[in-house]
Amino acid sequence: MKKYISSWNLDKKIFFIITSLIYGISVIMLVFFTAFYINSFIRQSNNITKNQLSALASNYEKTLDDYHEFAIAMIIDDSIQEFLESTGRADNDYFNLVNNAKQTLLNAINMHSSMNYIAIISYNFNDMVYKGNITKIAKNFNQAYKTDYAESLFCYESGTMRMSFNDVYLGNGHNTLNIYFPVYSITKMIKETGLLCMIFETSLFDGLSENSITEFDSEVFMVDSDYVVVSSTDDSSIGTRFTYADRLDGDNANFRVLNNLYSYQKIGKWNYYLVSRIPLINMYRDNIIVVVLLFFMTVAITFFGLAICKKILKKTYEPLDYVVKEMKYAAEGKLDVRINMENVGTDFKQLAYGFNYMMKEINSLMEQVKLEQQQMNQIRFNALQSQIQPHFLYNTLDCIHWQAMAEGNKEISVLVKALAQYYRLCLSRGKDVIHLEQEMEHVKNYLIIQNIRYDNIIESDIRVDDSCRNILIPKITLQPLVENSIYHGIKVKEGKKGKLWITVEKIEDEVFITVSDNGTGMTEEAIQEMNNSISEYDKDFGYGIRNVNKRIEILFGKEYGIHYEKNDLGGVTVIIHLPCRVVMDYEEVLNCK
Repeated sequence: MKKYISSWNLDKKIFFIITSLIYGISVIMLVFFTAFYINSFIRQSNNITKNQLSALASNYEKTLDDYHEFAIAMIIDDSIQEFLESTGRADNDYFNLVNNAKQTLLNAINMHSSMNYIAIISYNFNDMVYKGNITKIAKNFNQAYKTDYAESLFCYESGTMRMSFNDVYLGNGHNTLNIYFPVYSITKMIKETGLLCMIFETSLFDGLSENSITEFDSEVFMVDSDYVVVSSTDDSSIGTRFTYADRLDGDNANFRVLNNLYSYQKIGKWNYYLVSRIPLINMYRDNIIVVVLLFFMTVAITFFGLAICKKILKKTYEPLDYVVKEMKYAAEGKLDVRINMENVGTDFKQLAYGFNYMMKEINSLMEQVKLEQQQMNQIRFNALQSQIQPHFLYNTLDCIHWQAMAEGNKEISVLVKALAQYYRLCLSRGKDVIHLEQEMEHVKNYLIIQNIRYDNIIESDIRVDDSCRNILIPKITLQPLVENSIYHGIKVKEGKKGKLWITVEKIEDEVFITVSDNGTGMTEEAIQEMNNSISEYDKDFGYGIRNVNKRIEILFGKEYGIHYEKNDLGGVTVIIHLPCRVVMDYEEVLNCK
């Protein structure tokens, strides 16, 4: 596939890219807006459900608060307190106390039509008073209330009131709301004197099973502090433990599990939660028409956009096609081809200008390469010229050396030996690059020859950083500089005595060789002219200054070379800038064979 596409023309590739982008963007936008719409719809529906649950929780909270306040009113009633504070049947006024308590209980039943039974159980003596529909309460009330009270749950965040919802009293699935409230003495607050028991045949919890309070065929149920479902729109779930009890944290929130959206609301300060479960498919069902309509609109807009893009691309590509054809001619070797700026649009003028400029630069660079190749050939030719057979010269100089030694002429012996070593390095089997240590030995031999020749007019101070001894340097780089210092600085100096300083130091990955003298020097104008013309190649001088600089530039790059300065001693300082290399990157330039 990749190979097939790569063979297309540019306009076809651009159209393919634009088509892919439009389809991709259309799909992304369709998915994004669909997801946004559905999520927004779910969010709104969730807010509606949350508000409905909040309203329902408020109703439950009000009812439960009423029960709580009523229970408190009962336990602090004087008749109830006096009954529980008595000593039982041993009390002379016991029956009056019982009658008064029963009257209070009767008034309570008359106030609440849903109350089936109410009882006050004394802890001081084994007795109780009660009122209600006795025939409906199991005969074993004493045992039933103890068991149910022990299993009931605290239903208030800070209180002793407990509740249960079951059929322990009526049996046969007839559930009652059972409220238990410990009674404490008013005079002795820490003393628990009895227990208030109220049994309601109420629709408080059964109300959820009557009909759904929310949309989307949702299920609503109530769970207690043990996360047991005490009421639900689905009766089969009553009495079961809520599966996702660990997700009920805080007063209200929502979460998604198994394609269901759960919302919950805590009933005020009561230890009960109202939970709704809405299948997400019920929410999505109403959005299908909107999604389908959005899909067809996206497809229509996409095809319309592609048609327009195709026409625009055809018009846009025409000037580019002209540029491509001209480039094809250039690729065939017609380097004189140029693009007519009038035949391209405004947007492609810069491209056409760049192409024309590039062709001009290519021609210029080719001429420069030819020139540099000619210079390199000249350097190689000069090197070949210098490759005379050295054996005869070495043997002859060696004979002269030993003959001078035999005749006791030490000065001639030293001169001949230095000359032999000098020419040995000059020839050096055609190598153009040597180690700095070898170059330094060459300079020392040259200085020996010149001092013998000119009666020791040259004093030298050579200092080389040990880390630089093995770096590479073009052969016979220093000797022309030393020669210039002698002939144009020291030799013409009044008194004909002078000194040379040669220092080599390494700075990071670069090496700087400084050759200084205290000769007659040069004017600032002459130094400036020398630096400006140093890169001009002079083929007539095999190892002249310009030749040395050019060889450095060819071998290492134009950022390296020679620079002249005037020094404080009245002479001239020459700085040679080289890279710190031990092995060259290529051998072709090194060996002029």
